[in-house]
Amino acid sequence: MALIPSQITQATGKARALIAERSVRAEIAQGQREIQQADHVIFFAEGPGQFYQLGVWLGTFERLAAQGLSIGLVLMDSLSARQALNSSTLPLLFTRSMEQIESRLREWNTKSISYVNNAQRNFTMLRFNGPAHIHLNHGESEKASMVSNQLKAYDYACVAGPAAVDRICENISRFDSSHLVQIGRPQLDALELEGPSEKIRVLYAPTWEGDSSAMAYSSVMRLGERILAQLVNDDRFDVRFRPHPKTGDILGEAKKTVAALQSRFESTMDPVPDASQSLVWADVAICDTSAMAYDAVALNIPLLLAADRPSKLRDGLPMEQHLGNANGLADRVAKLAASGVAGKQKQLAQYFFATTEPGMATKKLNQLFSGL
Repeated sequence: MALIPSQITQATGKARALIAERSVRAEIAQGQREIQQADHVIFFAEGPGQFYQLGVWLGTFERLAAQGLSIGLVLMDSLSARQALNSSTLPLLFTRSMEQIESRLREWNTKSISYVNNAQRNFTMLRFNGPAHIHLNHGESEKASMVSNQLKAYDYACVAGPAAVDRICENISRFDSSHLVQIGRPQLDALELEGPSEKIRVLYAPTWEGDSSAMAYSSVMRLGERILAQLVNDDRFDVRFRPHPKTGDILGEAKKTVAALQSRFESTMDPVPDASQSLVWADVAICDTSAMAYDAVALNIPLLLAADRPSKLRDGLPMEQHLGNANGLADRVAKLAASGVAGKQKQLAQYFFATTEPGMATKKLNQLFSGL
């Protein structure tokens, strides 16, 4: 039986990672980036295809380190380790040996281990007694993955705000809500505001296709071309297209769609590495049910939501902020940009986020680590 594309990609990635191991270890040594002591570590076992999940936290943990916390990165994939070397100043440990990781954590007397996803190898790491195991996730949304029973495995789960607490307690049976810590979104604390523009700046940031029908939230195959064509052909707008980095991992059709859009609308491709920074650039954001939509709410960016399934975000937004079939999109976007953030969207920000005050979310996370 032939391997499906995602399996081929995984096998190729593993081979590349094995080949790179020696050179990555040399880079760590030459750069004197090896962890010497870490009271708090972020554990990441995945390859570069999932690195964005760790990447969204690197700025936050660098700020925490600057505030005096002893922090390091523990990675089990050489290519992800190389990316971390290039993306962060934090010290790191790269090894494929769980035994070696546990030995080093004992040596450092590590107080906490943080996780940015629910990857399978997290649950091998969770066997290690002593440090507090903290789930951070990599965004706030109402996707089905946000109410995984796996959350029970962690000592603490950091969540954005009251909406996440309600969601988890309503959907996960026998969950102890005392393990939830509301911190807001620390990634939004250090963004640089954009200056004024003569044109209306629009960010279209669809999510990926998901690995099951329950996780299929993407609009890109259904509406991507209509959205971009209407906006790009209107001189009122400056448009950026930011597809999710995992788009096409499961469905070849999604990969082909994004490739075609990237080719046709090449000038719109978002040049900014930080997704949150792209949001503060925008006067209007068009997003699916994903962390990008909820971050737009937190940042007071007028949101057009491309979602058909009921959710508290969709139900709470005014009808004119439901994208629907994207008919008359250009005029709708212009009107939304002129009217600004609706009162209902501001109310949703208070429900989804424990705080939107700049700097406060990072402070809450610092308080959690400092109290361990």
